Amino acid sequence: MTTVSILAEKARTAAAALVLVTGVAQQLSAQEAAVITGTVRNAVTGGPVANATVRVIAGRRFSVTGGDGGYRLVVDAGQSEVRVTAIGFAPASQMVSLLPGASAVTAFALQPSAVPLDEVVAVGTRALERTATGSPVPVDVISSQLLDNTGMTETWQQLQRLVPSVNVPHIPIGDNHMRPVTLRGLAPHHVLVLVDGKRRHPASVLLAGPSVPATALTDLNAIPSGAIERIEVLRDGAAAQYGSDAIGGVVNVVLKSGEHRDLQTSIGGVYSSEGGRDFRDGALFEASTTLGFVSANGGHLTLTGELRDRSGTNRAYPDMRPQYFAGDPRNDEPPRVSSYLGNGAVHALTFFLTAAAPVTRSTEAYAFGGAADRHSVSHDAFFRRPLDSRTVRAIYPDGFLPRIGSQIRDLSVVGGMRGTLRGWRWDLSSGWGGNGTAYHVHNSNNVSLGSASPTEFYAGRVAAQQWTSNADVTRDLKLGSFAVGVAGGAELRVEKYQIRAGEPDSWRDGGVRILDGPQAGQSTQVGAQGMFGFRPTDEVSARRSSSALYLEAEGRPIQRLLLQSAARAEHYSDFGSTSDGKVAARMQLLPGLALRGSMSTGFRAPALTQKYFSSTRTVFQTVNGVTTVLTVRTFPVNTPEAQLMGATPLRPEKSVSRSAGLVLHVPRLPQITADLYRIAIGDRVGLLGSITDTSIIRLFEENGMRGIGGGNYFTNSIDTRTQGVDLVASHALLLNGSRVLRMLGGYNHTRSIVTRVSPPPPQLARFQSELFSRSNRGIVENGQPRETITLTLSYGAGPLAINLHNQRSGPTAQLDQNTPEADQTVGPKWITDVRISYQLRPRVQVALSAANLFDVYPEEWWDFKDGLNAQGVSMQGIFRYPGALSPFGMNGRTLYLRLAYH
Repeated sequence: MTTVSILAEKARTAAAALVLVTGVAQQLSAQEAAVITGTVRNAVTGGPVANATVRVIAGRRFSVTGGDGGYRLVVDAGQSEVRVTAIGFAPASQMVSLLPGASAVTAFALQPSAVPLDEVVAVGTRALERTATGSPVPVDVISSQLLDNTGMTETWQQLQRLVPSVNVPHIPIGDNHMRPVTLRGLAPHHVLVLVDGKRRHPASVLLAGPSVPATALTDLNAIPSGAIERIEVLRDGAAAQYGSDAIGGVVNVVLKSGEHRDLQTSIGGVYSSEGGRDFRDGALFEASTTLGFVSANGGHLTLTGELRDRSGTNRAYPDMRPQYFAGDPRNDEPPRVSSYLGNGAVHALTFFLTAAAPVTRSTEAYAFGGAADRHSVSHDAFFRRPLDSRTVRAIYPDGFLPRIGSQIRDLSVVGGMRGTLRGWRWDLSSGWGGNGTAYHVHNSNNVSLGSASPTEFYAGRVAAQQWTSNADVTRDLKLGSFAVGVAGGAELRVEKYQIRAGEPDSWRDGGVRILDGPQAGQSTQVGAQGMFGFRPTDEVSARRSSSALYLEAEGRPIQRLLLQSAARAEHYSDFGSTSDGKVAARMQLLPGLALRGSMSTGFRAPALTQKYFSSTRTVFQTVNGVTTVLTVRTFPVNTPEAQLMGATPLRPEKSVSRSAGLVLHVPRLPQITADLYRIAIGDRVGLLGSITDTSIIRLFEENGMRGIGGGNYFTNSIDTRTQGVDLVASHALLLNGSRVLRMLGGYNHTRSIVTRVSPPPPQLARFQSELFSRSNRGIVENGQPRETITLTLSYGAGPLAINLHNQRSGPTAQLDQNTPEADQTVGPKWITDVRISYQLRPRVQVALSAANLFDVYPEEWWDFKDGLNAQGVSMQGIFRYPGALSPFGMNGRTLYLRLAYH
């Protein structure tokens, strides 16, 4: 069964389950709810307040006002406290008492206020409800309005501009359109992603580059930005609460629900000048809509659809090298741009939904999920010149540039029931998610097939699936004057990973030697150029399961002191058991001044994509003037080949995290948080360097494994220590009338160092410098920005709003394998973004945005200036910029125009 059919089958099952749950919930609804309607208006101007949140205190139900300030909120019969919050206004509350089936009209008038909202957060605790500044650990709450104000169109871009400790590495070679979010300088697989508090499934691919080691990740681009109500970023170790991957922190995406009528469309593109060249590429078209419906009994259904079409960008320079054999007059032709370095092109269609329906007065059924289909094309390989031995000149007389097409399909569905029973809040849920990527190679050839080689290849596919079920209970208790919240639960999780082979022509040796030219008759590389297809020997179908129990308690022994503790025990079918704990505290020293801190242990289970990844490639090796083509493989650690090279079963990474900080929250003064942190990780999983020595070849041959020229595998290779500081400050001023000036600043300083390198197995002892090289160390220690500064000013005056953002990140560096003189450093630069919006009508807004307004590019490769004499990674002057090292990429200025109806 193919990945496509598997996803389709799961989609049909999920849709049927959702219809069943919703239908049953509506039929079982035995308690007639009460309804509150009304408007939220500006107390000074009398105008409507859009995007205000109307919430029932101590409950899950809320509504968001439309452009006319209207809202509709379904509540339980009886007495309820309703609270309204909106950015730029002081909160307001009213008590409402209603009989079953009754309705009431309640209006709110909000006073304009420059005091920033202190949002209620869900991440970081399962017990007491609390605000971001009231948390014992640092939490950033980013509303959809703040996300929109950045002017960016993709979620990863918005996060990078709003949270200083977030970095999103760019991979301009091998761009597969999955953006890996990192926190505090750690790897993407050290960040746990939740959606509405539930674990998100991982992507099926491994991602690697000069900024990140070979890493697993969660694909945020599968969630349309229009479906997001807010994002909560927990900047603290939380594996004792949420399990594997939460060593660096947690990103919780909260989806929109309730009544919505949103429509927005954006167009944009790159308008840049560099090196005497003008660029008008990277064209973007995006359209999204969110429709939310609320039923009379309190149920709701919210649907979001997004279409995104983005063309690629290319910053390669003309290739000045000879293109043809010596003496060919075509070598005198002007050099042309034939290589590619930049973003790939993508066409994406994404859907998401949330739904809930009351079953009884104290119970509701809920569901959410989504589907994404992306088709992308990336130029993953260097140009093959006509004189190249990898070119079949009968097919490509002028050379060729392979293109890698990725078809990425993502599907997820979560369903459950939640409610209250005798003072306990409970939540039962089960969710499945799957991500599959199929690879197609275009404009290529397999030289070993000669002139009969096809030019299009199916290279295979990878797929990952995750099924997670949870049972959670929480309760607020009163022990005398001591208020305590307790929580506990259990989790069952099943993970699967698959690799399926490509068509034979993408990997096989056809036996044809080089047909013509000076190397005629010699051996050549086999397989599709650009991407060697997965072979049958690479095929994998792996599965593992895990179970966990967790407990959490939070309370105030005295009013000024908040204490939190958590413990989690987990068992994995492949490596055994682990247990972790966490303690955190917040002490109110003075009114408006608090001290907070935490200490926790954590773990990360090796990703199945690391444990079972398998691939094949061919390399040239020249010894004494004789060139040999070697078949080199990456082996899963459980294979005989890997074990022959000394591989041992992967162990979980272990961590110890400590943090301490101050919170200043005094009315009419800037709100400031400052946090120091230190994260020690042992047994980090990494990919060893490839070994192709003749002694390894003999080792394989002596054990009956002929045809293998070398290889590598994942192992627990290093220990690291990461430490740094986060500083966030915000302030707002209410000027004359309705004019408001808001200021947001952030600072992050992070330093990671390798504290221990695991000794190699005896058979690889003399290859220590190749297994974990200077380059490998540099990725861990220098790949992420050492320092980030963000400064944002937002000014609003009636229908006009201006958002000005400045960010400075760096330095980063790439270390050469052997020579320090060839190291590349990318220094920090200020990048300015601006967004100007105007409210044409109460529900219609137009906005113009510029990302990288002043068209800044990173520093060039150290050898680029040498042109044809360059001996480094600029490929003799073809590649000027180290875009994968630059925190802001290398595209230059991008402009966007957006029209929105809310």
